[in-house]
Amino acid sequence: MNKIKSLFSLFILTSLIISFPGYSFSSDQQFVNTSNWGGTGLMEIPNARILDDGVVRFSGAVASPYRWINAGMGILPGLEFSGRLTAITNIPALTEEYGSNKDKAFDIKYQLFPESRELPAVAIGFNDFHGTSLFPSEYIVVSRQVYPLDLTFGIGSKRFSGGHVKFFTDSYSLFGGFEFELSDRFMFMAEYNPIKYEDDVPSARGVPQGAKTPVNVGLRARIIKGIDMGVSFQRGDTLGLSLSIGSLLGDQVLPNAPDPAPLLPVDRRPFNERENSEVIQSIYDAVKKAGFDDVAVYTDANNIICEFQNNKYLSNQKAAGRVLRHMLFHSPQDTNLLTAVIKSGHFPIIKVSVKPNHMDKYILGDIPEETFVNKLLKVEIANDIKGVEGKSYSKVADVKDFNFEWEISPDLDIYWNDPSGFWKFSAGLAPYVTFDLWKGASVYARFTVPFYSNISSPSTEELPPDVIRSDISKYKKDNYTFDRLLINQILRLSDRLFSRVSLGYFDSMYAGVGGESLYFIGDGRAALGIEADWVKKRVPKKLFELMDVDRYTLLGNAYYYYPGLDITFKTQYGRFLAGDVGWKIDVNRRYKTGVILGMFVTFTDTDNINQPDFNDDYNHKGVYMSIPLRMFYTKDSTKKLNYGISPWTRDVGQTISHWKDIYSVVGELMPARFKDESNEIKD
Repeated sequence: MNKIKSLFSLFILTSLIISFPGYSFSSDQQFVNTSNWGGTGLMEIPNARILDDGVVRFSGAVASPYRWINAGMGILPGLEFSGRLTAITNIPALTEEYGSNKDKAFDIKYQLFPESRELPAVAIGFNDFHGTSLFPSEYIVVSRQVYPLDLTFGIGSKRFSGGHVKFFTDSYSLFGGFEFELSDRFMFMAEYNPIKYEDDVPSARGVPQGAKTPVNVGLRARIIKGIDMGVSFQRGDTLGLSLSIGSLLGDQVLPNAPDPAPLLPVDRRPFNERENSEVIQSIYDAVKKAGFDDVAVYTDANNIICEFQNNKYLSNQKAAGRVLRHMLFHSPQDTNLLTAVIKSGHFPIIKVSVKPNHMDKYILGDIPEETFVNKLLKVEIANDIKGVEGKSYSKVADVKDFNFEWEISPDLDIYWNDPSGFWKFSAGLAPYVTFDLWKGASVYARFTVPFYSNISSPSTEELPPDVIRSDISKYKKDNYTFDRLLINQILRLSDRLFSRVSLGYFDSMYAGVGGESLYFIGDGRAALGIEADWVKKRVPKKLFELMDVDRYTLLGNAYYYYPGLDITFKTQYGRFLAGDVGWKIDVNRRYKTGVILGMFVTFTDTDNINQPDFNDDYNHKGVYMSIPLRMFYTKDSTKKLNYGISPWTRDVGQTISHWKDIYSVVGELMPARFKDESNEIKD
């Protein structure tokens, strides 16, 4: 204990020394670089810098016998999360197909204090905190910029204490280093690395003789913005190389063409000098020309209402703002209220109302954003527009027709950690079509055309047909099929209660019928519901043939939306496809660029599942991402590319993934979510 106190005292003393005010500062960004293992740091040690919120970084490094493939992200303000795959190339895996021994690990770092003129940056971190924990470490670290020098000093335990320790101990070691900016493009770095490689566990002991010296040195070069390369000399005898690519997640790849310049008022004469039909026709024409669908405009010579479906902008707030702008510039000067009603599935979901003079002054910057959003803008749930079909309202609307949409999307499936090989993937194209039949009803067909696939697993060839997902490799190798062919009907039972019925082929493995009901509470921040599916398993590589294997799920759902950070929590409890009963916890966050990043984990009773060797006491988990395709376009778009990774040799916690569930159709337009980004109305 005295040793801890001494080290902690030294840590505090050093922190105070390097926090002495009066140093000159430059941007932190040149010091936010990747370590060998993916976290922000030097080579083998971390510093107290972190990735900015929403910034993602992919990196790779080699310092024989180790090879690292890393991904890191600023997932919340002050919080950095990274994952890595470490290959120890001189230690073979248990099976020849698996190659060298490999380890997956996840690291997390939280910056307790950002650097200021008075204080250094301070961060704590936990490396390899879950799973096999071959390379665990815990640390607290401070960094101080004395431009062009960035100093780092820390105390670490477990692997940073010089050996592998499974639980907390009083064994700690000091580490430290610096980075020196030689120019705008080049940076020199040096560090004291306390790791004793000879004390790693045998399956990860790639350097059994230990390091010749604990001092590592290196040089970083910035090739272009966001791309860095590094060369280093580590452990006294090893050349190291690294490459990292970083960017704001979802940031535009192609420059975005601006929207047309804001209109000038077209005709603001009062209602008594204009025909109602002419007023609403001019608004209708402007909104249609702007690219919106299912448009209807109403007026009673006092108020103006415009319904529309947003298929143009990723942001519903921006869409509402553009429609309100068109309404304002074509409305009579004595209009009392403008109301934009956004639809989804051709149901009016949310209405946004504002007085014309307030909208006009907000656009011109005469009303502060906070005043406009919190006091002058009215946002509420909309049901079918009532009273507008009577004699007091004039109306112009789209003629109902048969809506059809098609596109070809990339199809990439990646699986990992099967005994037959670490990486398995298939790549191809997936053309799809969507038909909107009537209110709330759509047909969706998606056909997969694989160009390449190495997905196979001898360990699953003898599995019985009634397993749930662990034989998915049979469905992925050269499987030309409709992975989705279904009809989806959404019903609105009240202003906050919705139901869905789905029928068809839900994915490459299952077909059947499913349904759900969901009730939104208050402003839609919370929702409660229930869902169920009854499905039959499909025959591999057959378009429409089904096995005599049926399964069902019955799950209660609860959602909660946290506006401050745009985070959605989803909890499910009930019976999953394999008959296991328990919980599934899902958390996702939407970033300013429109990217959604999420993760899930299940906790279920696995006693009744077949193949106990596969499933006993297993927790199904994974991560997923939704990327807006507008980042690759020169104009805005509502389309997204959805992708997820999870282990595939288990049957635990499995569900049917539906094309459109109620929350994805309606939840985006609840007042709580809409108000959180109301500032985008001005875009």
